Amino acid sequence: MSARGPLDLDSPERPTAERRVVAPPAAAAPAASAAAPAASPAADAPAVVGHDPVLSNASVMMIDDEPILVELVRAFLEDAGYRDFRGETDPVAAMKRLRAEHPDVLLLDLMMPGMSGFDVLRQVRADPELKMMPVIVMTSASDARTKLRVLELGATDFLEKPVDPSELILRLRNTLAFKVMRDRSTWFDLPTSLPNRKLMLTHTASTLRRAARRGELSALLQVEIGRVRQLSETLGHRAADEALRTIAQRIQRCVRSGETAGRVGDDVTGPMVSRTGPDEFAALLPSLARIEDAAGIARRLLATVGQPMQIEGHDWYPQVSIGIAASPADAGEAEALLRCARAAATAVRSRPGNGYGFYSASLNAQSLARLTLEAQLRRAIERGEFELHYQPKVTSSNGRIIGCEALVRWRHPERGLVAPGEFIPIAEEAGLIVELGTWVIGEACRAARRWLDAGHPGRVAVNVAASHFRDGRLLRDVDRALASAGLPARYLTVEVTESMLMSAADESVGVLNQIKALGVSISLDDFGTGYSSLAYLKRMPVDELKIDRSFVNGLPDDGDNAAIVRAIVGLSGSLGFEVIAEGVETQAQADYLASVGCGACQGWLFGKAVPEAEFAAQLRIGAIVGVDAAA
Repeated sequence: MSARGPLDLDSPERPTAERRVVAPPAAAAPAASAAAPAASPAADAPAVVGHDPVLSNASVMMIDDEPILVELVRAFLEDAGYRDFRGETDPVAAMKRLRAEHPDVLLLDLMMPGMSGFDVLRQVRADPELKMMPVIVMTSASDARTKLRVLELGATDFLEKPVDPSELILRLRNTLAFKVMRDRSTWFDLPTSLPNRKLMLTHTASTLRRAARRGELSALLQVEIGRVRQLSETLGHRAADEALRTIAQRIQRCVRSGETAGRVGDDVTGPMVSRTGPDEFAALLPSLARIEDAAGIARRLLATVGQPMQIEGHDWYPQVSIGIAASPADAGEAEALLRCARAAATAVRSRPGNGYGFYSASLNAQSLARLTLEAQLRRAIERGEFELHYQPKVTSSNGRIIGCEALVRWRHPERGLVAPGEFIPIAEEAGLIVELGTWVIGEACRAARRWLDAGHPGRVAVNVAASHFRDGRLLRDVDRALASAGLPARYLTVEVTESMLMSAADESVGVLNQIKALGVSISLDDFGTGYSSLAYLKRMPVDELKIDRSFVNGLPDDGDNAAIVRAIVGLSGSLGFEVIAEGVETQAQADYLASVGCGACQGWLFGKAVPEAEFAAQLRIGAIVGVDAAA
């Protein structure tokens, strides 16, 4: 008999000639009647498992050196509806059968010649393929020491001989029911009821082998959903699970409706949809006429999965990135095919909006380079390879320095300065951005203290990542940085973005008020590009609005941008905010901003971000406006 997989519980029914060898003796009847006095054995037993084909199709092996007892138990269980019973009186031979057949549950006697049940149990638990198999010990040795010993060896349950048939059936049913639940959690994702990554890889491996024999084309679609973490942080894990269940259903409908997704034959399974990560799904398309058919499925997925959904009274728009890998062209093994599909999805995710893309060899090189950079990035924090550069902020009217923005740079030991756009996204995805942000705040405060001590004070602004703002550590890190550097709080500005604040406006107001209470200024960065709710803006304890560079581009000739800039300047004045424009690169832009009342500018026209020593020299020759020079 062939080995059985963990979910394969539907073995063929035993021939009729084997089904009833010895009838239950009369001595067993009272026990059965005591358990269910109103029912006959024939009517009683099927009710235990007859309504659950998973349990009744389970394979049960019994090892006992008494042949008559083995046949009695066979009779009990077959009357109860179990169709696959395997009896063995030789424990040595039984071990060979166990390793070959992998039954769903083992009934085990303890006292046997040649090899005891203790030895069998010990070998079962030591075998990687058998160690999770439930074992019910049946023995006449009922003393506490024996029970303790078999439980220590890993027995699942314990029954004393003579065994009551009703109790045996009940214990067996409960054991198998628990095994089914355990196997389901091992092979399925519980929130969505989809196969998990482990089952998907197992199924994909067999599908690819079959496809290779037949010369067929298969594809794996990696579907990655963005904004799930934000949804969980805003509305809670239950809301995120609800959204993922809806997405799972949408993916299943799309894949099943695809006429070219796969054809079902005698031994060919159809498409499989699985959940492969917290915000990741995969769709295996086993038999394609051409790879372009996978693109058709991807387009349907984008149109369907990307539709907004109502989650606890809120509209939520999933962000969908789909990567497509083909077998055998991209990979012939399951793990490799999944890696290719993920690399393609990652490339798609780096682009704005929803989309899909195919895997290519260049993507694999990019993924390897990114993995290497992440490992180097983790070491860079420990080795002190980061440094801050400072870009001046100046008055629009006369160009005098009034402060600066601290911008982090990575001085790679081999590559030199690495652009922030290359390593900041990796730091965010790798969970390093908060640690890096804490260092930035501390170093910026120490630099501002040094300028102050040199007699050339300057206010320094630091950008805050969304995860740092949300995780509750920002207030503590700012307070500690100021105290450690001995810097008066008025010399520090914290820059946040609209999207960070509007995702949880009430909590944001609380955090900002606490930071403001320290004496730190608050700047709203990239103003006008996010949610721009005036109702929320007037509640925010903001000191400064920064006009985004996208509105500065084209000034003064771009009429639309000019109107937006005038409106922001007027709004700032009405609400008592300072206003600063970023990305100023021409004198014409600076002149226009000064003419409409924008008080300050920042951009390449006035200077790029430079190392601390160079900026300190600029401070020495440029007057500081708007900051009290007293320590």
